[in-house]
Amino acid sequence: GMRNISSGNYMAIVCGSFVYVVDTDLTPTLIGSLNSSSGIVGITDNGINLYIVDGIRRYTWRISNPSSANFEGTISGTTLTVSLMKNGVIAAGQQLLGAGIASGTVITALGTGTGGTGTYVLNTSHTIGNQQDLSSATAGAVVTGSISGTTLTVTAVTSGILYPGQTIQGTGVTSGTIITSLGGSAALSFSITSAGTGYAVGDTITVVGGVYSAQTTYTVATIGGSGSVTGLTLVNNGNYTIQPGTPSTTITSGNGTGLTLTLTFGTGSGGAGTYVVSASQTVASTTFYGLNFSVMPSNDGAFSGADVVDVVDNYFIYNRPNTQQFGASSPLSPISPSLSFSSKDGAPDNLVSLIVDHREVYLLGEVSSEVWVDSGLFPFAFQRIPGTSTQHGIAAKFSVARVGNSFAYLSKNIRGDGQIMMMNGYTPTRISNHAVENTIEGADISDARAWTYLIEGHEVYVISFPSLDLTWAYDIATAMWHKWLWVDKQNVYHRHRGNCHTHFNNMNLVGDWENGQIYMLDQNVYTDDGGEIRRLRRAPHLVSDFQRQYFSELQILFQPGVGLSGNITGSTSPTNAVAGVGVAGLAIAGQNNLATLGANPQAMLRWSNDGGSTWSNEHWTSIGLQGAYKNRAIWRRLGQARDRIFEVVVTDPIKAVIVAANLKAEAGEN
Repeated sequence: GMRNISSGNYMAIVCGSFVYVVDTDLTPTLIGSLNSSSGIVGITDNGINLYIVDGIRRYTWRISNPSSANFEGTISGTTLTVSLMKNGVIAAGQQLLGAGIASGTVITALGTGTGGTGTYVLNTSHTIGNQQDLSSATAGAVVTGSISGTTLTVTAVTSGILYPGQTIQGTGVTSGTIITSLGGSAALSFSITSAGTGYAVGDTITVVGGVYSAQTTYTVATIGGSGSVTGLTLVNNGNYTIQPGTPSTTITSGNGTGLTLTLTFGTGSGGAGTYVVSASQTVASTTFYGLNFSVMPSNDGAFSGADVVDVVDNYFIYNRPNTQQFGASSPLSPISPSLSFSSKDGAPDNLVSLIVDHREVYLLGEVSSEVWVDSGLFPFAFQRIPGTSTQHGIAAKFSVARVGNSFAYLSKNIRGDGQIMMMNGYTPTRISNHAVENTIEGADISDARAWTYLIEGHEVYVISFPSLDLTWAYDIATAMWHKWLWVDKQNVYHRHRGNCHTHFNNMNLVGDWENGQIYMLDQNVYTDDGGEIRRLRRAPHLVSDFQRQYFSELQILFQPGVGLSGNITGSTSPTNAVAGVGVAGLAIAGQNNLATLGANPQAMLRWSNDGGSTWSNEHWTSIGLQGAYKNRAIWRRLGQARDRIFEVVVTDPIKAVIVAANLKAEAGEN
């Protein structure tokens, strides 16, 4: 994956499991790594944070790259106690910033704890550095209840979620009151509703669901046949402001599945309960915000994972694979509230992909689609726009790409698939033709992927089919399709080498699907990374009621005089390219494998008289030496046929432009 970050100062690149940022000098910096190493990633940003999804996890990087983390806790003297880790990594030497913290506070030693929670020793002798305090972005909670001293008794939570460090607002609450510990409710006992299978003694069992500062956990004490659970040992009662469902599902550290528990909780539910509060700090004073490259924790938002992502109104919008659900972060934040999600609900098919267009979120399902918009609702800001549902879904989740004033994608519906659509308002419009559709009919097209580039006023939608080893490209200026292919040393065509694209620093850049290299699309480069570009143009069938025709002359008017002077040598400008048939090259600076071609460039003509089943030998003629501007590429005495197809090929590394063609032929008597 590749993306030009909104500021224009950086480009983000994912290659294998590694994430790089490249500056305008094309210097790469490794900023982090993913938990996966193959497949397509989604990348976007909101001007403050970069956001990446890989199907398994979500990741974020603070574009200004501060050396800080986002967590909640309390400070006493030079000791920091972290109660909840939200993002980033806490390490020795980590700088801290927030209200109530001495300027330049850093961590000098790590204490006990896992997942970033624990006790840390602080040192205040360092400078702050470049991190920023964004603690005011932490939302407060509005509650109904009463306060006695430093104890808050909550009878209802009007809005928001209560957790340690949460700012609260309400009648009788001092401005800036913050919860320092939760009362809430805990799981006091359990019964096994379903024993599951595949468990082992010692497996850790974690209860899923609810809103909590700590989850209820057990270890497996005894098992029965097939690894079913017969006994558990309590590890943590948990602490919930909203209890998990009953029966509660669980996850295990081992291979067991299917265990569900019926839990009995102590007093307090739905946010009601007793909490210890502190009114001596300013609003959100225990929140410290700033990110290095971070993996979003599994408890961020309603679910973990996503494989497509976009941004609208400063929300990150992402899907939940293999479901109807999609979620959103908080505005200008990578953090997602637990209730900030909904479902594509206009039809029962799963959500496959999504894209934001004109500030509207298009949800593309398996066989249908619908459009949602930011309505400012709570806890999820988006709602469906009535009348926007269509009977076209998407056949390949990564085939969607912006083009023109809209976007295009590979369509699928209940009647079939294999058409390429461009969205016209809320209506999908077919742009593929029968030639394109015939090449993909009946094949596996679910792995198709698309991107778009713009050169010389031509915006081109490029879609590759890895399983078919094929790439098609659609020029919206001419509404015409062409195959854009790469040829190996045996002159066998393969799909275009570009796997992803971004426009950065006035360059159209693509990443190679096989070797991880990055190339530049360059109209003045005529090789594929030093290898041959085989440009092929084939005419339609020439038929006159299947009567015999006599072909005396074919002239193809190339742009003449484009031959090279002497050998091709290296250059300080990019000279090597990965490109397609008759389109711009993709260049990297350096070596060049072609040494002598191009001085007297040739056009190679052949023909078929039986509908393309068999072909004649190649007949070569010169396009023109350098400066030979009146040269004409002409073939004469071309024989006769009832059905003729002409084909011309140019492989020389020169600017091969066909201006026109003229055929002299006449029909026979029979």
